[in-house]
Amino acid sequence: MKAPIDENELYQAIASMSPAEREDMMKFVQMFMAKSPEGKDVQSKEGKHSKKRPTYTETRYPHFREDDPARKYTLRVTLKHITPAIYRKFEVPSNITLRHLADLILDLMGWIGGHLNAFHIKGHDYSPAYQREGEDSFFLPFDEDRNHNQEDFTLSEVLSEKGKAIELEYDFGDGWLHEVKLSSVADYEDGEPRVVRFIKGERACPPEDIGGPWGYQDLLAIIEKKRARKRLTSEEKERLEWLGIDPQDLDPEEFDSEYAEEICESFCK
Repeated sequence: MKAPIDENELYQAIASMSPAEREDMMKFVQMFMAKSPEGKDVQSKEGKHSKKRPTYTETRYPHFREDDPARKYTLRVTLKHITPAIYRKFEVPSNITLRHLADLILDLMGWIGGHLNAFHIKGHDYSPAYQREGEDSFFLPFDEDRNHNQEDFTLSEVLSEKGKAIELEYDFGDGWLHEVKLSSVADYEDGEPRVVRFIKGERACPPEDIGGPWGYQDLLAIIEKKRARKRLTSEEKERLEWLGIDPQDLDPEEFDSEYAEEICESFCK
């Protein structure tokens, strides 16, 4: 009988990998999952949940579906597995496309945006079209019935009940998971503009390529130790050097609400 996998040990192992090693691991996992139980390649096909797709690019895609009625959604986006919480709260029209919403979330959180992302909703994955149809498609799920363009769906089509949530993953190597929770739903008043409005947020976004939540928690522990003028181990020194991070430049409590407001205003266009 095989011993059960210890999740903490698994996460620690992943956190200790370099970005190149995590990328190689993702390639292996994708190749393994591309096989059916019989060992045959899974065939892509259009399922009933898929829609006929127009041509989208990285910069040209629908922001809102203007023909759909819109309601006022208040969302709270929280980075999972991090304590204290890193979160952003804001309002959006419910007819915002998942692509525009994903870009908004990544910008508000503070990510650079250079990695893959996907919403995970009830066993289906929603990714930007340019990722699904370009060279990065190798890293995305192979089941076409369950893998969709973010541009083809609005938020209201996948989330409509107050208190429910969907999940957005950023950087499949580090595995940053964001809970996107619908805090409230309201109707717009007559003449009220359908805008993206920032409400509140706390704490800074983690640096990129540090090994996910567990790598970040380890980094914060090292930084706290260094600021307390405690002696670092050779392994801790090497980790700071490898990450290229100066502890003086990283304040986990910092958050610029005025800049967040500017981001939301830019997404109204």
